[in-house]
Amino acid sequence: MNAATTKTYTAIGLISGTSADGIDAALIRIASGSPPKVEVLKSHSFHYPAGLRNRVLAAAGEPGVPTPEICSLHQEIGEEFACAAMSLLETLNMEPNSVDFIGSHGQTVCHLPEKGKDPKNPLAPSTLQIGDPAVIAERTGCTVISDFRARDVAAGGMGAPLTPWAHRILFGQSNRPVGFLNLGGISNLTYIPQNGKKGLFGFDAGPANMTLDALAKKFSGGKKDFDKEGATAARGRVRGEALAHLTRHPYLDAPVPKSTGRETFGESFLAWAVELPGLRGARPEDQLATMCEFSAECIVRSLREIFPANAPPAKIIAGGGGVHNKTLMTRLKVGLAPIPLVSSKEEGISPDEVEAVSFALLAWSTIRGEPANVPEATGAKRRVVLGNITPGRNYLSIL
Repeated sequence: MNAATTKTYTAIGLISGTSADGIDAALIRIASGSPPKVEVLKSHSFHYPAGLRNRVLAAAGEPGVPTPEICSLHQEIGEEFACAAMSLLETLNMEPNSVDFIGSHGQTVCHLPEKGKDPKNPLAPSTLQIGDPAVIAERTGCTVISDFRARDVAAGGMGAPLTPWAHRILFGQSNRPVGFLNLGGISNLTYIPQNGKKGLFGFDAGPANMTLDALAKKFSGGKKDFDKEGATAARGRVRGEALAHLTRHPYLDAPVPKSTGRETFGESFLAWAVELPGLRGARPEDQLATMCEFSAECIVRSLREIFPANAPPAKIIAGGGGVHNKTLMTRLKVGLAPIPLVSSKEEGISPDEVEAVSFALLAWSTIRGEPANVPEATGAKRRVVLGNITPGRNYLSIL
């Protein structure tokens, strides 16, 4: 057994999700074992400056932005990610040389897992996350592992969801299967069989915070980025006719493996949704209530139809920013009953930490040379080692 398989590592995970509301950073310690032991030392969320967030959303939207803007954003987001890592260390009075590596997901601005549509040229299956790892490595001195999704796409996969491998390390249990639900801009589900058993897989269920945040921003005239605790949705009435139209969306019936994002549930989708019978001209509260119900229905229906009926999860563990939306969580608890829905906090990891911790773990798999994609989740032809390595000052020592 080589040193890379036995060493205890200290790592930082960095990610900004589909909602582009900022950077989640987590500092963790990983001790090898079966399963490995993960200790979260510190985590924090860093908001993008308002102007930068708007530019990111424009870059990820329809029809996108010019190439020079993408080029500049790649560098600027890299600076923000580096600042997030350094700020996290400063809160603990730690020096960057105490960190073995950084796993940076970056900021997705385009994800085309099954080709794309363009009036002039066919678009190849591809994915693009910005946030230059060279900038992060230069500013921190740390070795950076990044661009995790691209290798899975190159292997014939959709590049998402990538975190089931990490979810099993964090939440797998010895005596029963469980599920993990990430409530980010998009909701995704991971089925985690009991430790030692095969059957790990995951998929994107549909929109979660993405459409709710967009409506909250629209109704507040740009003053609010989200519906805090789902309070506005809680005052609304679900419009049944519109919900019936929404739940006939073809993505819900698509077979697994499947993943989605703004290309399916972005601006065009929302513009179509708010003009549906029952929602056209409806009160903001009713529009938010209906879209919140749709987000919950995507998850409940996916779990019932796709998770194995002969070995259902003993519970669903929820993480991500959507856990703070009380209206969404209430509707999920009702829809998922009798399967209990619990916050990942009850499992020892804050809902806001899970994805950043997951990408630190994925970076660890890269350093170890261990494949970490799950073909049953992404559709890849084979398991592959994910990520590109940008050397830091400690590059040779950690290998």
